[in-house]
Amino acid sequence: MGLPELKQKIQMQIENADERLLRIVSSVFDNYLNEVVSYDAKGNALTLSEYRNKAEEGLEDIKHNRLISQENLIEEMKTWKNE
Repeated sequence: MGLPELKQKIQMQIENADERLLRIVSSVFDNYLNEVVSYDAKGNALTLSEYRNKAEEGLEDIKHNRLISQENLIEEMKTWKNE
């Protein structure tokens, strides 16, 4: 069974589910979305939703040309030692 078929099957099952099952499914999704999947540069844990938000922010930065060249970053990093 491929992904499209699995999604369709689950959608049909949700349509026919009672409140108890829907609460269980909701809890599974909540736990999945709150699972730590990565860490930021400072070592802070990131959940899946936070990770996705960071990725979207990065894509927006690229889209709006909010970038720094490698050379400029190296120069900026040299000043970090003095802070």
